[in-house]
Amino acid sequence: MKSNKQRRAEIVARRLARADRLRVQMKTPQDARGFAVQPGCVPADTVLLARLNNSYGLPSFYLDRPFTCRDCGAQAVWTAKQQKWWYEVVRAHIDSRAVRCLPCRRARRTALAASRAAPGANRLGDEVAWLRAVSAAPPDAQTEARVEAALRSKWDGVRKVAIEVLGRWRRPADLPRLREWAHDESLGRWSAVRRAAAEALAAASNEKTT
Repeated sequence: MKSNKQRRAEIVARRLARADRLRVQMKTPQDARGFAVQPGCVPADTVLLARLNNSYGLPSFYLDRPFTCRDCGAQAVWTAKQQKWWYEVVRAHIDSRAVRCLPCRRARRTALAASRAAPGANRLGDEVAWLRAVSAAPPDAQTEARVEAALRSKWDGVRKVAIEVLGRWRRPADLPRLREWAHDESLGRWSAVRRAAAEALAAASNEKTT
């Protein structure tokens, strides 16, 4: 009887062979719709991808992608079905790629879970959870001071949630700052901080005019 490791190796070998066949077939002109029904090739939801990504050359279908694992160096395959789930269900950016094989992904998740279990290990997560909790009620002085500190954080994720808190508080005094962040080009065109500020500003402005 074959072990799980042997069966896994056989599956990877079959996927690699299938990916090689697809790459050869792609070198000759073919009808994309007919090609996309073959094993290892899955049609993409082009409308959804266009809505989620500001990129050119979005795929009309996904192909099995061979890659070398970043951690162990093993050959692996990122299947077309896995890509469709990643880009259209998880809604990750179209430029992201698989970099680790399944065993290494599992090992990394286990290691991360162990590190986060230690007391005080997930300080950023705890801070974000606190920020989201305090956004539902008017702040006191202590809460205001802690949110202000979060707005100066070096971590964009914490700053983004702190800005969302200001948006939910809907205080007129915060509008100038939200407007400044929303138009701050130095943060980058696709900055999460700018997007959060723009959304908070829009929500506050809509409430003001209704």
